[in-house]
Amino acid sequence: MVDSKVHVLGYDEIVSLFGLLGIEGTVVEHKDDFLRTFENVIKRRSIVMIIINMELPDDILDYLIDFKTNNRTPFLYLLPDIFNSDIRNHDKIFDMIKELIEEII
Repeated sequence: MVDSKVHVLGYDEIVSLFGLLGIEGTVVEHKDDFLRTFENVIKRRSIVMIIINMELPDDILDYLIDFKTNNRTPFLYLLPDIFNSDIRNHDKIFDMIKELIEEII
């Protein structure tokens, strides 16, 4: 049986913080490198959860939502910027869901 692992994708600070907890990760410096790195990580069967912590454009967020909709594993969690003092107002996925609900109503 393969060990189940969590993997972090994001800026150096967050990858280092999770590394202190024993969680492996990959530093992604630029948004342009994100999809290539993400595709490499999801190929690893041992990765069952990916924590993503970086600003991403809407087209990549749409891709991630589509991925989450069509794949049970790995589980994706978009971690808000924990270094932002106004963290409650920066959840892009929540904002997208809210906009969809507003369109329906």
